[in-house]
Amino acid sequence: MVYTAFATDDNKVLVGKIQTANPAKDSKALRLEYRPAPFPSSMPRTIRRADAKGVKADFSVKNAATGQETVWAENFDNGTLADWTQDNGEGNNVTFTLKQPSGDKAFTGIDPDDKASLHIDGPYNIVRRTIGTITSKDIDVPANAQFHGYVYFDTMWNEYATLTISASADGFATQTDLWKSTSVADKGSAWRKVDADLTEFAGKTVKLRLTYGPGTDDGFNVGGYLGDFYVDGLTVSSMTTIDQIAVKTGEEIQFADLTAGTPESWEWTFPGGTPETSTDQNPTVYYTKPGNYDVTLKVKAGDEEDEVTKTAFVSVEGQEPTAQVGWPAEFRDLTTRMRMMAPLATVHYTDRSTGFPDQYSWAIYSEYELKNNTDPIFTPKGIFTTKDVDFSHEKMNKWYVTHIAQNETGYTFQDDSVQVQFDGYITNFEPKDGYQTNFTDGNLTLPGANKLGITAWAEKFSKPSTPMLLTGMYVNFTKASAEELTDQIANVSFSLYTSKDGLPDQKIDLLDTWTMTELNYALTTNDGVVEVQLSKDYVINDEFFVVIDGIPEKNDAMECAFAMAPMRDHGNTAYMLKNGEWRPLTGYFQAAPGGQTSLAVFPVVKHSVMVSAKVSDKGEVTVDNDTVFVDKEAGVATKTIFSKLGWKTATSDEQWCKVVSEPGEYTADDLQIEYSALPVGIDKRDATITITDGVGEMKIVLVQENKVVSAINDVSAGAALQGKEVYDLNGMRIDSSVLPKGIYIVRDGKTMRKVVR
Repeated sequence: MVYTAFATDDNKVLVGKIQTANPAKDSKALRLEYRPAPFPSSMPRTIRRADAKGVKADFSVKNAATGQETVWAENFDNGTLADWTQDNGEGNNVTFTLKQPSGDKAFTGIDPDDKASLHIDGPYNIVRRTIGTITSKDIDVPANAQFHGYVYFDTMWNEYATLTISASADGFATQTDLWKSTSVADKGSAWRKVDADLTEFAGKTVKLRLTYGPGTDDGFNVGGYLGDFYVDGLTVSSMTTIDQIAVKTGEEIQFADLTAGTPESWEWTFPGGTPETSTDQNPTVYYTKPGNYDVTLKVKAGDEEDEVTKTAFVSVEGQEPTAQVGWPAEFRDLTTRMRMMAPLATVHYTDRSTGFPDQYSWAIYSEYELKNNTDPIFTPKGIFTTKDVDFSHEKMNKWYVTHIAQNETGYTFQDDSVQVQFDGYITNFEPKDGYQTNFTDGNLTLPGANKLGITAWAEKFSKPSTPMLLTGMYVNFTKASAEELTDQIANVSFSLYTSKDGLPDQKIDLLDTWTMTELNYALTTNDGVVEVQLSKDYVINDEFFVVIDGIPEKNDAMECAFAMAPMRDHGNTAYMLKNGEWRPLTGYFQAAPGGQTSLAVFPVVKHSVMVSAKVSDKGEVTVDNDTVFVDKEAGVATKTIFSKLGWKTATSDEQWCKVVSEPGEYTADDLQIEYSALPVGIDKRDATITITDGVGEMKIVLVQENKVVSAINDVSAGAALQGKEVYDLNGMRIDSSVLPKGIYIVRDGKTMRKVVR
């Protein structure tokens, strides 16, 4: 059995494994107690540096739990809407009533003493859709005022009806929208907190208005229907000065200028904050380390200035970081469901941890290394303490990756595994994902035919760990039937798209099309597995999408859908083209962060792997360095490379150096690099040779130096070298039975000599 173990060494957390067949009671993971260093505390106080008559500097924080003075409130618990003016729209089809919602709609979870909420409801028939409003009485707005409130609704109804909260100081001849229901990104039903800045209305008298209006599908802005909303807990508040604000690392603080008078400029200083200075009137700042921090504000008005410092004004509580690995590739091997990495090639692991870590540890090791360990405590060879890691997996199959992120508060780690292989079927399905049974109602078969304006579906695949070839593809359909001829002959298309800002962008090519009749045949003969036949291979070296479109609109006589993973709260790779705009499935069919999934699209890929290599007598390939050193004389150097797809071209950036050999038939091949003599007066020069396989490339550097090794003499090799120890100029032993022309080192007993063949 293997246990993950941690130890602190020089203030860094390192990883190891304890391996035992039968763990005894005294067999414990090596772990030292972690004690975060306490930060010095001080009592907050205010220090004033000047005493100007015209201006007096002061500040506070917006949306702080303290320092808020309510100047107007409406909780709808008084049983009347007498202070509000209603416009119920055409036919009085929009209603404003007081109700106490129950169940998940209950406001008592926010206000335990709640008695009623404002319920806004519209007509249920599209032909009666209209616009209705309810407007407050006059409200005097102080400086630095904030509006707060709560709205309950289901975002799915935004297509049919929306709610807007606005403010106006001129009887709504003009208005400012403070909040819209369409601004909510997460989906589903919930009470949403509304916060808005009323700074622009400082010193004015305003009215607030709630507008029940057209849904997003209403292109003519006629009005809303079907959707309803609950509203409660409305307040307008002003800020007052406070002594201290308590936050956590990374939490943004919105400072507010409360200077008396009319300042013309502001100079803020936030030692330890991000940013540390600002000239904005109301800046936003955050802190990355725990502690108590001073804040200073200096204001100027003409020749007068005033400065105030509040010591220990910001009290920051530290949080341990959340370790997260940025994988060289995110897609997975279809069989093992582990992320797929290319062998031998150098791949890039990055730290994507949150919570401001400042120390890092990595352990990367193969299953083979772990199984063949004989020590009681397994210490991997691949241990790193850098933020990011470049690594070469020299063995195939399963590898383990452990990443630790640490700061002075604590540490966390991520422990996962990857599948190392050259080629195979890839997927975004996670290890525990099954194949989701399609959700079906009158408007939708998910994912597939629908009446919701979804005209295409897309699956996103990450950039590969090395460039690769897309050589094939399969898609698993679950439904395909049609009675009408126009549906039966409809072409369902499979296309390859580029990615831009995480969404499908430009079509690279149309890969294949299947009619509904052909899809139905695949269901009856091949369990719905459809082979997308490619006319050629495609080079992939960036994020890409596979887009499925052309599915007819859903009707009673037609069904078409394909499989997907069960919806989860992370890892979405599925997208849909709805009303002409691409968007992720996240939060659409389930409340965010739910609704995330992956589509049953399985590309077939081959990695391009090209490396300088050493090949053992058993044929095992390991990575060699990319530099070849030669002396001043003209000659031919041999460099072994491994190319999974077979190398095709090799070009030098210098005329004095070129590759004279032709591509061989094996993945491991010897490059013959011919070079001229080093010119007199030059001590050193180098040339870069670029080798390609039509997909990726590698570079070899040949360095020629004016050096002579006197212990080795050049000897003409007229006799056969079979049976002798022969090495190339890099010191790697090579097969003496098959030697092309070149320069070699021959060892005969204790004598070494350079041989020209």
